[in-house]
Amino acid sequence: RFAPNAIREASRAIEAYDLLEAYDLLGIRLGDLGDVEVSFGNFEETSRRVEETVSGILEAGVIPLCLGGEHTITYPVLKAYKDKPFYLVYDAHMDFREDYLENRFSHACVTRRVGELVGYENILIVGVRSALKDEFEDIKGLGVKYIDYNSCDGDLAERIAQVVDGKDVYLSIDADVFDPKETAGVCNPEPPGLTFREFVSSLDFLKKVNMVGMDFVEISPLYDSYAQILAAKAIFKVLLKYERGRGADR
Repeated sequence: RFAPNAIREASRAIEAYDLLEAYDLLGIRLGDLGDVEVSFGNFEETSRRVEETVSGILEAGVIPLCLGGEHTITYPVLKAYKDKPFYLVYDAHMDFREDYLENRFSHACVTRRVGELVGYENILIVGVRSALKDEFEDIKGLGVKYIDYNSCDGDLAERIAQVVDGKDVYLSIDADVFDPKETAGVCNPEPPGLTFREFVSSLDFLKKVNMVGMDFVEISPLYDSYAQILAAKAIFKVLLKYERGRGADR
């Protein structure tokens, strides 16, 4: 719950012109609506508030960028979309349990719940390297696509593009997809993992999609002071690469 503000604070220390991308973040129109008020312990009410907030953003013709916090936020965000997009998630875990500790709306279940909204065939998980055997078998049986960590070598951007080319895509980035040596401030670190450089290189697929929303989740500032800096920079990289590839007219 401390992550959104920590990422905002970190972003203020990052200069707007990205020398490596030759692009100025100030060329992109951005607005910060602040935090959705969470009803602690009441997922149903919190979910309603998130869905209502995102619905308003979409109705205004704006692309939502959501910060967490818990990966479960992705579910109510996607509920707000009338036309469900393709779900592309960078994640160390499959998060495909039916329930966790008798809770169907745990972060360990979010990809399964999202599949109930968008269709399991409209999911691609990138960088995954940890799961229960039952999760893995369910994913194969239901047609969920994935690129495991060992298959992320080479032109990862092209492998992603082969799946999402031409689609409306919602991008979700779980911070634990990164190597814990780079991003220790997550709740469930899973070695090894993607480096920041590998992640940025993989984003070239953004030239070939219509990104209709994104989130960055699972940062825990209590565990580390650098993860939120990486999160802010990663979000900048996504925005810059997408806008440079598609034109900054949105």
